[in-house]
Amino acid sequence: MKNTEELNVLTKSHTTLKTNLQCSLIIALCFLWTSTGYLSWMYHLLDFAESSSVDWLTEVIGYLFQAFGILLFSLVIKQKKNLIYNKSVFITCIGIDFVLIILAALSNHLSFILIWGYLMNFVHGIIAGFYLILLATQVERKYRSIVFGGAYAASSITSWLMSLLNQSRFLHSQYALITYGILICITIGLIIAEKEPVSLEQITFTGEGVRTGTIILAGLTIVLVSLTRGIGFYFPMADISSGINLEFSRTFYAIGLIIAGIIGDRSRKYGAISCLAALFFPFAMIALSSEIGVSIVLWILGYFFFGFLAVFRIVLFSDISRSQENLLCVAGFGLMFGRIGDAAGTLTGILLNGRLIPLVIVASICFVVTFIVFFLLYNRLYMPMSRSLPNREDLMHEFIQKHELSLREAEVLKLISEGASNGEISAKLFITENTVKFHVRNILKKTGCSNRTELLTAMNRLYTIECRFD
Repeated sequence: MKNTEELNVLTKSHTTLKTNLQCSLIIALCFLWTSTGYLSWMYHLLDFAESSSVDWLTEVIGYLFQAFGILLFSLVIKQKKNLIYNKSVFITCIGIDFVLIILAALSNHLSFILIWGYLMNFVHGIIAGFYLILLATQVERKYRSIVFGGAYAASSITSWLMSLLNQSRFLHSQYALITYGILICITIGLIIAEKEPVSLEQITFTGEGVRTGTIILAGLTIVLVSLTRGIGFYFPMADISSGINLEFSRTFYAIGLIIAGIIGDRSRKYGAISCLAALFFPFAMIALSSEIGVSIVLWILGYFFFGFLAVFRIVLFSDISRSQENLLCVAGFGLMFGRIGDAAGTLTGILLNGRLIPLVIVASICFVVTFIVFFLLYNRLYMPMSRSLPNREDLMHEFIQKHELSLREAEVLKLISEGASNGEISAKLFITENTVKFHVRNILKKTGCSNRTELLTAMNRLYTIECRFD
């Protein structure tokens, strides 16, 4: 029996690792060609418009189109749950996105570049909705931060390496479009080859759900954190024209993502605090942004600290979406609210660019408000963990009462929870192994479990519900 249980554990670990790698690869590839496609569109716009206008057109309006795409995706899957991870619809959206990337990068009239570019950003949002619902439903909570952070980190480093080709003008060239086509074909191949995703019936939700007020507070927190970060780290597109390599800066984003992923999976509380701590940086550096040499350092540090925010905002809503079935549709809200905050931060930076004192005042006010709202959310999600939790004996008693187990079945259950085999239970209770098997069958039947592993999971569920956000 022990050998069988050990084999089941090993098989489950192997399956979990494989699922995590598949999800990470799909997320990494999707982010790679959507983000580099966005950069190609931005560089193409710089050939037709002033850099100050490109700031508005890409990082304000473009981001809002992405947010709208995520919102539409969420509204659709709320009504049609069969589309939560529908491969054919996902692949169709990817194909449409590729066509729009080509049109946005090859058009020779500003109006068409904008039309195709905004449609591209809208579909980018839908695709993000798909891979974020994949993250929430297929990846276990304890691996979610590193799977997401690792995927985004890998794609950020790859985009930098791609940018070095063709004398550092690869993303400006038509060769990039061929590369996007290859990456998209690989993505589609992975989606087709991937085993059928876990169905709604198979998903284990972590608790009784999160109140609407908490979801609103979480959304407001993400908007404010992203807004504050956007104001403090606003650097105009003119910096790129002056020699800053945007893709190189994003390699430091990868480092921040990985560190944030490790911290977030170790403790959600520490991940949240790290995100807030990262916002202190802008106030020490705003006054230095006028020098181009310092701007390079700021771009680098800005992206490094952005990694903490990026992981926090995604994982926060991934966890919320897995608390209850009817909340799965909010899995992408972290990025949606983040994009709204990013756009608002960029807009504020544009309006106050070159006006240091008003910029510092607005940034300071935003930070104070963010700090207050953040800790309201923190107290709702994480502080309850500081109270005394029920011990496992109390939870065991509750489990026994809930399933109306007999006195003998309760004794057998307690020994099972300690890892005892049928033979060991037989010896301790002075009954035959056949009698032990009889009681085990009754316990499984009453609890609705098919085997011991599932039984142990059900027994621990009450305890893990108490700790779902830690």
